[in-house]
Amino acid sequence: AQRPLWLLGGGVSRAAVQRVLPQLRAAGVPLMTTWNAMDRLGDDEPLNFGRPNTWGQRAANILLAQADVVVALGTRLGLQQTGFNWQEFAPAGKVAQVDIDPGELEKGHPRIDLGLAADADATLAALVEREFATFGPWATFCREVTAELPLDDPANETAPGYVSPFAFAQELGARCAAGDLVIPCSSGGAFTTMMQAFPVKAGQTVITDKGLASMGYGLSGAIGAALAHRDRRTVLVEGDGGFAQNLQELATVKVNDLNLKVFIFANNGYASIRMTQRNYFGGEYLGCDTQTGLGFPDWQALFAAFGIPVHDISDAGLAGDARFGELFDAPGPAGFIVPIDPEQTYFPKISSRVAEGGGMESNPLHLMSPDLPTDVAERVLPYLDRAAQAQGAT
Repeated sequence: AQRPLWLLGGGVSRAAVQRVLPQLRAAGVPLMTTWNAMDRLGDDEPLNFGRPNTWGQRAANILLAQADVVVALGTRLGLQQTGFNWQEFAPAGKVAQVDIDPGELEKGHPRIDLGLAADADATLAALVEREFATFGPWATFCREVTAELPLDDPANETAPGYVSPFAFAQELGARCAAGDLVIPCSSGGAFTTMMQAFPVKAGQTVITDKGLASMGYGLSGAIGAALAHRDRRTVLVEGDGGFAQNLQELATVKVNDLNLKVFIFANNGYASIRMTQRNYFGGEYLGCDTQTGLGFPDWQALFAAFGIPVHDISDAGLAGDARFGELFDAPGPAGFIVPIDPEQTYFPKISSRVAEGGGMESNPLHLMSPDLPTDVAERVLPYLDRAAQAQGAT
């Protein structure tokens, strides 16, 4: 291999990664994590190059597409991970998948070249005992691509008076402590922006229902985390639509005096449903916001009714917000209302379209929307072009 990549999934335990972290660094193999394993490595780990996914980081998706060997450890490589165009997952390389469930190796998607039914922790421990060549040029390229492609895509538009969800996720991540429990909600724009842009710190625990995307999970999941770890701060980020499914449980938060900080992305509705209706139904909105049938409470009044302090976040950011700092660092519950533009764009993303036969077809992971400028694409995708040429020659 010249361009190897190890993709760590949720089947790799946090403890296993910590045990072998010195060897991982010494091996010099670029690493990535699935959403289920995003807290296995801090974002500042030098060999951690991000989280590829259908709603993943563009740089991570582009690098994965150019790896000549992808070793997937403890991940089932489901469609959210590979993209719905799974035929073009890791198009330039071989795929080795390690999963404890043989059925995941035999399901037929994506294409795998080597399947190993084994415990991911044990396999990782064995891998790091091997001696590897130096992958310095590949790691340098990975760093260059990551630096060139920002997490907050320049194509995103945020109207005046609103907070950019991508900028907010990065600011919140910088403000969180290494021991925090982070619950990046359950579905919609709040979820995807947190998974794309939140910078994880080593020692944090990130928990959510990534496979189900069940609206209402956020508050209930955060309550469970806060009850289980009263010595740690729990940070919840949830959309207003999802939060409304379970808002009565603020009583549980108050009665138990949980150290739970609740951030509500207030965008006046269901952002992902609104986006689907805009993209595929010509903007014929129905049941997706307060103008088309939804109802939301006065958030300030709601938190006040339960005796929980609440604060509105402004578009000036968190850095100079003294009231935010006071509530965020104090013990006990607090609510924060984050005003999000109802027409906020969520780039980059994988575009899908209706095919001639009426079905849906999607781009592969490395071709996210909007398209990159030609000069940038040429710089960050050179190996994919060469691989395609080599395949054509054979």
